[in-house]
Amino acid sequence: MIFCHDSKIILRNKEIFKNKKVFFSGNIQDTLPINLSTIKSKVHLQTNQDLIHFNNSININFYNKLLISKKTVKNYDTIIYYWPKNKSEAYFQLCNLLSCFSIGSNVFIVGSNSSGIKSAKKILEKWIKLDKVDNAYHSILMSGILLSKTKFVLNNFFNTHIWKNLIIKSLPGVFGYKKIDEGSKLLASTFCEKIHGKILDVGCGSGFLSVSILRQSPECFITMIDRQMSALISSQATLDANFLNGEILLSDIYSNVSKKFNMIISNPPFHNDLKINFDVTKKIILNSIKYLRKNGELRFVTNTCFSYDCYLKKYFSKFFIIQKNNKYKVYQALN
Repeated sequence: MIFCHDSKIILRNKEIFKNKKVFFSGNIQDTLPINLSTIKSKVHLQTNQDLIHFNNSININFYNKLLISKKTVKNYDTIIYYWPKNKSEAYFQLCNLLSCFSIGSNVFIVGSNSSGIKSAKKILEKWIKLDKVDNAYHSILMSGILLSKTKFVLNNFFNTHIWKNLIIKSLPGVFGYKKIDEGSKLLASTFCEKIHGKILDVGCGSGFLSVSILRQSPECFITMIDRQMSALISSQATLDANFLNGEILLSDIYSNVSKKFNMIISNPPFHNDLKINFDVTKKIILNSIKYLRKNGELRFVTNTCFSYDCYLKKYFSKFFIIQKNNKYKVYQALN
């Protein structure tokens, strides 16, 4: 069994957890939760794709929603939280977690040195005094006792941006939380004419691209998909704030898509956690033909230094770069 560095450091200290009732949450990267001996365990998974890694697992409970409640963690006395790369996302998730656990609960936080985990002591000092348990594999394991309760109100965590009179709402950890991405703005600038038919927004994030189209072309029908539940909640909030309508769907790229569309749009990520990874963009391109109608279009933005010409040539009759600046370019591919 291959485990990430964060899980390896937990295994180094496995004796601590033998008599604990453990609730796992955060940036879980592997199946350590089903391989750690505890009285009982429950795993909080953020996406359907994460659940696939635990297929055929027995004697362990799973929870697959964004937010937890006191009922979710009833009879659990210990948290093992995997620190993500995004501090605001960690604060958001931990505020929710800690508001549901009883005072006196054990809290363990693990993360890589490069993830910003050292800031956890300062971020959580109002509720927990964290001390280092171990430091190995370029990761840190810290622990503490929950000393006071947090108060969690979802609406307090939305960040709001205004762009050309559009209201964009976003939760921590969602792409575009701190500011509207310049690449997304460039892609949105190409929707200058009326668009008709059905549109699929892959990796919708805050919903910025979809509402940009809907304001210009309110008669079109948009389906917004993302693998993150926090993104779907953000997209719905953005739709509601602008009095617009669209379909929201939890899907890891096309995993939960069954219809065909006139256009597929995306600002795909090129990072997987802390590492550069182009797999998402490749999968969007290579599988888009299955989900495009005849004479359909794929339109996406990427950094100017990245080229996807070889993939587009293979699957599309023609493609163009329809907009470009010193940092980003927009591809338009027609089947």
